[in-house]
Amino acid sequence: MNTLAFILVLAGLLGLLFALPRIYQICRVPECSQQGWYVLLALVCLFVLGYIGFLWLLSAQNTGQLEMIVAFIFFGGGGFVFLVSELSGQTMKQLLWTLEEKDYQANHDHLTGLPNRHAFYAAITALLASKPGQFACLMMDLDDFKVINDTCGHHVGDLVLVEVAERVSSHLPEGALVARLGGDELAILLPKGEAVDAIALAEMLQDLLKQDIIIGSHRLAVSTSVGIALFPEHGEDKKYLLKHADIAMYYAKRNDKRWQMYEPHQKLHPLPSGSNWSDT
Repeated sequence: MNTLAFILVLAGLLGLLFALPRIYQICRVPECSQQGWYVLLALVCLFVLGYIGFLWLLSAQNTGQLEMIVAFIFFGGGGFVFLVSELSGQTMKQLLWTLEEKDYQANHDHLTGLPNRHAFYAAITALLASKPGQFACLMMDLDDFKVINDTCGHHVGDLVLVEVAERVSSHLPEGALVARLGGDELAILLPKGEAVDAIALAEMLQDLLKQDIIIGSHRLAVSTSVGIALFPEHGEDKKYLLKHADIAMYYAKRNDKRWQMYEPHQKLHPLPSGSNWSDT
């Protein structure tokens, strides 16, 4: 019976030892960092010492009926702690994944994978809070995109938006952010960008989008109009900066210009439906 009792207690001890790393990992997760997990970690460490002491006791004397009962209890206790720690770790991992997925969906466009309007506005707010120097905001709108949807179908139109988003996002300078505000309108935040940088970026992206987009049997050419507004010249807060970039974009579109820097004389009354600055 000595050997059986020793094996049972040793198995329970291994269960405790294997549970310790999992409990420690849970303690280190900021979202799960509660006092109770640290208490559990301390108790398991004490249990380990108790198991080791009981193993020493078993090796020093013959095993009776009471020692066998205790050995079974120790075996079950170690297995219970190991099982609870594993199940808790898996549940915590699933919950964290769910939270990350919800956060991603809340801040990204489901079609293109780009940051959405909410994320773009948050990025501008954070940039303004950092008391920046000059930076640029660009608004892009695809020209005659409705024609693509009407002639080729919305499925093809969606694929065009995905391709445009991929081309734009893969050619941005370091630190820049592109977002889909809705429909076929994209916005770009260019931190530390001056007028010359914004203009160069607008022209580069327009040249990039001129390359045919091939979707199935369709070979499509896409052009875009770009409006540019600079901080602080064209707006010292988010609302007016986006408003003026939006006005410049529609000014460029109506005047068949590749890009347009905002100027005070540019007044479009009323703004075309779909303008996004008003909800900031």
